[in-house]
Amino acid sequence: MKLLPGFAALALIGGIVLAGFAGLLLAAGGEAAELPWRYVASVVRFTVLQAMLSTVLSVLLGAALALALARRARFPGRDAFIAALNLASVLPQVVAAFGIVAVAGRAGWLGEGARFIGLELGGWIYGLPGILIAHVFFNAPLAARVFLAAITAVPGEHWRLARQLGMGPAAILRLIDWPVLRREAPALAALIFLLCFTSFAVVLMLGGGPRAATLEVAIYESVRFDVDFARAGLLALLQVLICLGFALPVLWLARRPGESAAIGAAIARPDAAVPAARAVDATVLIVAALLVLPPLMAVALAGIAGLASLISADVARAALTSFAIAIPAALLALAMALGLAVSARRLVTAGRIVQASAMTLPAGLILAVPPLALSAGLFVVLRPVADPFALAVPLIILVNALMALPFVLRQVEPPIVLSAERYGPLAESLGITGIWRLKLVDWPILRRPLLAALAIATAYSLGDLGVAAFFGSGNLTTLPLLLFERMGAYRMAESASVALLLALLVLTLFLAAQRWSGDPLARSR
Repeated sequence: MKLLPGFAALALIGGIVLAGFAGLLLAAGGEAAELPWRYVASVVRFTVLQAMLSTVLSVLLGAALALALARRARFPGRDAFIAALNLASVLPQVVAAFGIVAVAGRAGWLGEGARFIGLELGGWIYGLPGILIAHVFFNAPLAARVFLAAITAVPGEHWRLARQLGMGPAAILRLIDWPVLRREAPALAALIFLLCFTSFAVVLMLGGGPRAATLEVAIYESVRFDVDFARAGLLALLQVLICLGFALPVLWLARRPGESAAIGAAIARPDAAVPAARAVDATVLIVAALLVLPPLMAVALAGIAGLASLISADVARAALTSFAIAIPAALLALAMALGLAVSARRLVTAGRIVQASAMTLPAGLILAVPPLALSAGLFVVLRPVADPFALAVPLIILVNALMALPFVLRQVEPPIVLSAERYGPLAESLGITGIWRLKLVDWPILRRPLLAALAIATAYSLGDLGVAAFFGSGNLTTLPLLLFERMGAYRMAESASVALLLALLVLTLFLAAQRWSGDPLARSR
């Protein structure tokens, strides 16, 4: 009975995933020979290529940006710049794609500027260049956040010793910064690769045609346009197998030994005053600013100009639908995360460490299950017995809750473990169990992380386009789907207002999560 919450969460996760896989196998059965393998090979090659290039660029720029921010502890606008990086890392893909098109598209800032001097840029942004820009826009700030948190955790004694030894920038990079970056880079790179490999909205909006299609987009097109479930099933199975090959190393690489704690206050870096380091940092900060700030400004300026179009029944209906999906999905993800974390804590307390790791492992493996592939499988399973489009809302809620689970568990599990380590033996010796332990022991530590996890899961579901595009119809439209449809109809002013509204909603949820979780990544040193 004590492990019932965890087993219930595992049963729900396993039921959804197994149903999705069953649908994919059912759809793919017996028709593998008819699959256009030359087309599939080209799609796989492009998917891997764009994911690898996006990962390399994101990790390199993120590491350079983290070092620049670590060395430049104070400069005008630093806090605002970091806030912009944070916003870029959590912005819905459909909003970022709109911002990038508004800057670099034919009718964007660069296109207008080029025409002013007699040049024509054309549609260069559609295809691999646009996909790479969008992925680096998202993932370089994410990498910078992770690297910066690790660098700022370096004990102050290291910097004091480096100053006493007269170490220059090259020696500091080799002996202090590089070991930190090397420790974080493998798992981070694998995670970014996985995110880029399963990217949907960016490729759908910026791909520009079949030559720049990924597996996720090919699955969507097979079901929605070709009504070819066998092809969709085989493509989805192929994508899941490839993703599993990368997700398992992510989980293994993420398990690192603990770090030594620092003693005393942080010490200023001795390489901060070196002129060469100043020049490098200035260049990196300018490149990052040119990448991140123009799309955000384009969304804000265009959205403000079209605010009047927000006063419409379509926008109100899409907003209500988005929240009607996002809030239940967030609550379900939170319930599953709590069940897994509480049961894992009980196993750890009983000394069953391996079983505790197995309890939370499925939540990490969800990263390897592309949401569109899972949606396709559930669609096939339900099609013989019911109309999947009539069940669109509960299906979207289930899939979004599942996809948000790894991020929610990351917020919830550490405070539950901390509560067990600090107060577990005392609570057991006093006989405090059940609801009283939750109220007196766990709740004071869990309250803020729970709110942060709820905000993060709501923001994730609110910005989802993939699952909503798969199940969406004329009767079901979310804010990301409304934005995508208006962009497809070239109603750019109305698209801008929806993009701004969606960005503001996600930003509000992110800021709330950051405040409740006490996230140190965005704060100055």
